[in-house]
Parts: sequence; structure tokens; C-alpha cells
Amino acid sequence: MASCCGVPRCTCRVTAGPGVTVDGNGSAGAPYVVSSDSATPTPVQAGDTSTVDTTVTGAGIAGDPWVVSSSVILDPAPPGGGDQLIQSGPDGLFLECADVRGCFSAGDGAAYDSATGVITARPSTDAGNQVEYGTDGGLLVPAAEALEIGCGLQGEGTVASPLAAFPIAGEQAWADDWDCDAETHSTLKCDPASGALWAPPEHTSAALTFQQSHPFGTPTFTGPTAFLIADASAWAEATYTADSLTACRGMSFSTRFTGHAEISWTANSTFDLGYAIQVNGGALAVRQTHSKLAAGAAGRERWTFLVSQAVMLAAHTGYAVRVYPAIRVTAGSVTIQQWITDTDLIGVTR
Repeated sequence: MASCCGVPRCTCRVTAGPGVTVDGNGSAGAPYVVSSDSATPTPVQAGDTSTVDTTVTGAGIAGDPWVVSSSVILDPAPPGGGDQLIQSGPDGLFLECADVRGCFSAGDGAAYDSATGVITARPSTDAGNQVEYGTDGGLLVPAAEALEIGCGLQGEGTVASPLAAFPIAGEQAWADDWDCDAETHSTLKCDPASGALWAPPEHTSAALTFQQSHPFGTPTFTGPTAFLIADASAWAEATYTADSLTACRGMSFSTRFTGHAEISWTANSTFDLGYAIQVNGGALAVRQTHSKLAAGAAGRERWTFLVSQAVMLAAHTGYAVRVYPAIRVTAGSVTIQQWITDTDLIGVTR
């Protein structure tokens, strides 16, 4: 009687592991039966796969049994060109987190710490960015604060109600004071290039009156003479100093000199009175203001007369007008008993 494993008519089972093919009377994993008609066992053949290397050792007898062992195959040169990170240890295959952290990188909007393997959102550091982390760790864009409207503005800052200038007519409506279109003639303007509101510099004005008694005695002039300055040391002057009223506007400057002269003369005298005017230190020019033409008896009278000077000045421009009492005697003798000048000046920005 045939025997197997020392036991008559026994059945031996060889179980194949993964990647192992068993030749004989059964398929892989099925019982392997040693023929009872032969003392020579059917051989066991190792079968490899692309990931497992199988080795069969032994003779298949009691003293030298079959030993089937398998090793995992690790590709030394991965097709992508990177390093092989899977390792085989005494307790099996392993792959540690630290080995794979260097394989990851962060794109736009993300941050990656290869030392810890932590991936986080990366808010922009550009000025004005409102993204932040909420209490739950998620990204948060805080709600916009309510728009605060300052002086001179109106609207809500929306498409339906945009911000706009907020003009107020004042105590009187525009039409009460000006008979023209407000949009065209108002001094409040909007620069089309910058969008900025602007208005011309404010207007200023000045007015002054003073009286001067000319510092001469009672000089007498005997004709015939041309026009003479009664006294070169006696004058009245009206002056505008540049930028004294405005640093940027032009100026309308006007002056008026009112003379009060008391004159005495001999019989048959003929004479003329006036002012010699000098502008900005230039040449003198006489303006005749009063005349005694008819010859007759001697006399003494008081007269009042005036001369004016007005000019439009460019910005940063000064102006000075000086007047001297002047007299021309055609016949006889004339004495100036008194000469007083009232000086008025008015300056208004353009």
C-alpha cells in the first residue's frame, strides 16, 4: 500500500501563497496529492509577478519539505524619474510622512510647510486685502463698514445713489441774486481730468481815505509861467503793494485825489490850477482842474476839484500814484493860501 508522509493512503496539502503556482492534480490553493503509485513527488515550481519575487526550496520529503517564500519587488528607478520612497522593513513595507513631504508644493492661494506637511491658505499681503481667518479657522472677508458721508457730499455710494457734491444755495436762491444759469456760471467747478472740485480764490477788497495838508507856506507865482509844481516836497500818494490783498488774483486799483485850494490873486490875473501826476515813479503829467480866465479885480476864493487814476493789475503787481499841486500863471500874481488833498483808494480783486 502506498503511503504519504508516513501514513498509508494520506493526502498532503500544499497551499500556494500569492504569486505561487502549484503544478499537480489541483489548481493553486487546492490540495496537492502525491501519487500513491510513485515514490517521486511531483515538483513545485515558483511563479513570479511584476511585484513579487517567489522562491521555492526543499525536496518535498519529510526531511526536506517544500519552502515557498516571496519578496516584494521595489522598482529602483521609477518611470517618472523620482526617488523610490517605499521601503521594506523587518515588519513589512512602510512609507513615512517625512519621506513624501518634499514631493508636494503650493500654488497660488496656498501655503505649504514641508517640515510639518501642513497646507494652509495664503492671503495676499497687498495693501487693502480684507481676507482673514475666522473664528472657525476658515477664510473670512469682513463685511464692509457703513459708508460715512462727510461735509459737502451726498448719496450712499451705490449705483442707485452715487456719491455727489452737495451744494446749498444759502440764505437766498441763486435766481434771487444772479440772472444767469447756475450750472454754467457758478464758481464751483469740477476738473474733468481729476474729478476734483475747485473754486476760484476768494475775492478781497480794501478802501482807504486820508487827508493831507501840503507842507508849504503861502508861495506867490508871477506870470507868465508854464505849469509849475508848487512845492516838490509836497505831494499826496496812493499805493498798492503787490500781494497785500491776494496772493494769486489780479487787482482792480483806483485812486481819487480831491483838492481844496484857497487862492488869492492881483487885479487882471489869469491862471490855471491842477495836479502833476506821476505813476510808478515815471514822468510827470499835469492834469488841469480849475482856471481863472477873465481879467478883473483882485480876489480870493476857495475851490474844490479832483483827478482820478484807475488800472487793472496782473497778479503779483504793485502800483503807486503820486500827485503834486501845480499852477500856471498867464498874467498877474497868484498866491496859494492853502491846498489840502483828500486821497481815496479802492482795491478789489478780479
